[in-house]
Amino acid sequence: MDAPRAHIVHVVHRLDTGGMENGLVNLVNRLPAQRFRHTIVSLTGVGAIARRIANTEVEVIKLERRPGPLACELPRLWRLFRSLRPSLVHTRNVGTLEAQIAATLAAVPVRIHGEHGWEVHDVVGSDPSLLRTRRRLRRFVHAQVALSRPTFEFLRDRVGVPADRLVSICNGVDTERFRPRDATHEPPRDFVALGAPAWPSDAIVVGYVGRLAEVKNPLLLVRAFSQAAAGLRARAPALAERLRLAMVGHGPLAEALRDHLAQARLHPVTWLAGDRQDIPVLMRSFDLYALPSLAEGINNTLLEAMASGLPMVATRVGGNGELVIDGQCGTLVESEDLAGMADALAAYVRDPALRARHGAQARRHAVGQFGLDAMIDAYERLYTRLLVQRGVMPQGWGGAAAHAQAPLPHFPVG
Repeated sequence: MDAPRAHIVHVVHRLDTGGMENGLVNLVNRLPAQRFRHTIVSLTGVGAIARRIANTEVEVIKLERRPGPLACELPRLWRLFRSLRPSLVHTRNVGTLEAQIAATLAAVPVRIHGEHGWEVHDVVGSDPSLLRTRRRLRRFVHAQVALSRPTFEFLRDRVGVPADRLVSICNGVDTERFRPRDATHEPPRDFVALGAPAWPSDAIVVGYVGRLAEVKNPLLLVRAFSQAAAGLRARAPALAERLRLAMVGHGPLAEALRDHLAQARLHPVTWLAGDRQDIPVLMRSFDLYALPSLAEGINNTLLEAMASGLPMVATRVGGNGELVIDGQCGTLVESEDLAGMADALAAYVRDPALRARHGAQARRHAVGQFGLDAMIDAYERLYTRLLVQRGVMPQGWGGAAAHAQAPLPHFPVG
């Protein structure tokens, strides 16, 4: 007889462009299909990232739920779980956590929750209402996944998740899909072909990929870029002429950014590219990468920039310090430090050897520590361990005895 397959239902707020969603797509594409099948439940909508799901067995269910507390949707979720009969429900981020009540009432045998990042109103768990929700619902969940050390410590110390239910799994990056540009064998950059303005092929491009939302603080990057450019015009005008800024993504701050760029007369040297699906190609068109966030878990685009061989300027928040080795593969600045970010950008613009050295080290660090296979293996071990432990699958299921007996993964973070 064929070995049984575990049915995993993944619950997200919205299946759209984002680091957490990117990790989910990688997971459903790469977990062994002979042992796992997947359904993704999006509480709201589905965006273009769904087209990256290569596993044709994956079903995507869009609930388009009404605004308001998720608790109002619990009967609907209960009926859905009863219909799907999953072996395991995996919710992600606090906006989906109440779905674990419906999973419990539907007798789903294994329940996992992951904390991937923060919103601006809940930086490092600062919202007291959401903290109460996390504390109240922790008993419904068999394991909680933290992507960064600050998140792990928050769940342990403030939410009160028992140590034996806490797991550290860092994001992984596809280091073949994201790779450095080979200037020797690849043609000069053609920005017009990418949809950008007619920039010269020798432009020095500062890149950003992510949501244009408050928690990502993109306005800080625009202001720091402007300040760096002004300083360079006074000291190295030829370099200032080559400096450009590319911001890829969409979000509620897009119009405010456009207005600011117009007022600062930065339109000729900036490109708001919107939401794109060719991120690996765009990364290879950048010369350095900037991440100005107010809060982070483990940022996927930072990993992608590292794998692409880019030096980085990032704020010292959340898991950024676990990815960027300050002074070796990038520069960390304090949150909202405008002068610090401007100075760091200018230092990389002035020194191509520094860009090359830090970019090469970033690539080595990504390949050595944050490969996608390590993340997939960690989730496979976690799922297998709990499915066997709770009697859903037999010992040695699918030839995975080692997975079932191994302790829950506590990947080194920091």
